[in-house]
Amino acid sequence: MKANVFLALLVFYVPLSIALNIVFLLFHQHRLLFLAPLNIGINLTFGPVLLCYIYLIQGKSITTVTRNVWHFVPSVIVLFSSTYYLLIPEQEQMRLLNQVIAGKEDFINGINLFLLLHIGFYLTIAWKKVAYYKHTATDLGVTETAVSVTWQRAFLSCIIVANILLLLAYVVPMLVTGEAHVYSDLIAAPVVAIGMYVFMIYKGLSYHVIYNKAEYKVFAEAVAPLNHFMEEVELLEKPQKQPKYGDDMHEKLEQLFMSQKIHTQPGLKLHDVAVLLRVSPAVLSAFINTHLKMTFFEMVNKYRVQEARRLLISPDCTSYKVEYIGELSGFNSRASFFSVFKKHVGKTPQVFKEEHAQ
Repeated sequence: MKANVFLALLVFYVPLSIALNIVFLLFHQHRLLFLAPLNIGINLTFGPVLLCYIYLIQGKSITTVTRNVWHFVPSVIVLFSSTYYLLIPEQEQMRLLNQVIAGKEDFINGINLFLLLHIGFYLTIAWKKVAYYKHTATDLGVTETAVSVTWQRAFLSCIIVANILLLLAYVVPMLVTGEAHVYSDLIAAPVVAIGMYVFMIYKGLSYHVIYNKAEYKVFAEAVAPLNHFMEEVELLEKPQKQPKYGDDMHEKLEQLFMSQKIHTQPGLKLHDVAVLLRVSPAVLSAFINTHLKMTFFEMVNKYRVQEARRLLISPDCTSYKVEYIGELSGFNSRASFFSVFKKHVGKTPQVFKEEHAQ
C-alpha cells in the first residue's frame, strides 16, 4: 500500500536527522561540515512527502504533487549548497565548523529556521486539504471518510505540536542569548520522535483502514466518486475551463436561501441545491468556490448563522431555548450550532441573546 510507504518515509526523517546530527556534532570533524546542509536539504522534502501521504490516505493520486517540481526546489538548492563546504580550504572548513558549533553561522541558522517554517507551510496546506475533503464529503453525504479524516487530523495535529516544539527549541535560545544552540537538536529531536511513535502506536492502530491493505482497498473504492467529483470541481475552477454560469446564478442562490430559507433544512446537501438550480453538483460547487470565495459548507453555515441571529433577537422567540433556535436555523446539534455561531459572531448564542435582551 503506497500510503504506508509514505508514512514509513515520514517516520524515517526523525531518526535520520538524529543520526546525522550525532555524526556531525559529536565527531566534531571539519570534513563532515557538509552534513549540516545535507541534513536540512533532505528534511526539506518532508513537506511534499507529507502532502503525498495525505493525498494517498484520501484515496487520491499523488501525480499533482510529484509533477510539480517547485515542491522540491528548496531541497535541491540546499543540497547543492552542501558541495560548497566540501570545496573550500581546510582552514575555512575549521573556522566555519567552530562558528556552526557556536551557533554563529548565519547560513546554517537561516536554513534551519527556514526548514521549520517550510514544514509549517506544508502543514497548513495539508490541514486545509483535510478540511475541504471533510466538508465536501459532508456535502455529498459520503460517510466512509469519517475514520480516515479523524486519523488525518489527529496525525497532522501530532506533527504540528512536534514542529512547534522544535521551533521553540531552536528559536528560544536565539532570542535569549542571540545565538543558536545546535546541541538542542540532540535533545529536542529524540523527545519529539518518541512522542510521535507513541502516538502512532496508540492512536494509529485504532484506525485499521490506515494500515490494513484489504480495508484500505474497500475504502478507496467507496470514496472514488468523491475524489472524481473533487477533480471535476478543480478542473472547472480553472479560468480556461470555467463554464458560463449565467448572470442569474447568484440571484437564484440568493432566492433559495433568503426567500425560501432552504438552509433551515437539517442535512442540506450540495446535490439538493444543485437539483433545485438544475445544474450539476460540480458546476455549483465550482461557482461557489470561485465566485463566492467559500465552500458550500461555509455558505450554508453563513445563512444559518444569519437566521439564528435574527431569531435570537426576535421578540416572538424570547421564550425559545437557544438549542431550539439552532434547530430552527438548520443546525443538527447543539455543539455544531455553538461552534459555528461563535466562529462567525465572536460569542456564543447564549451570550448574544442575553446582550440583546438587556
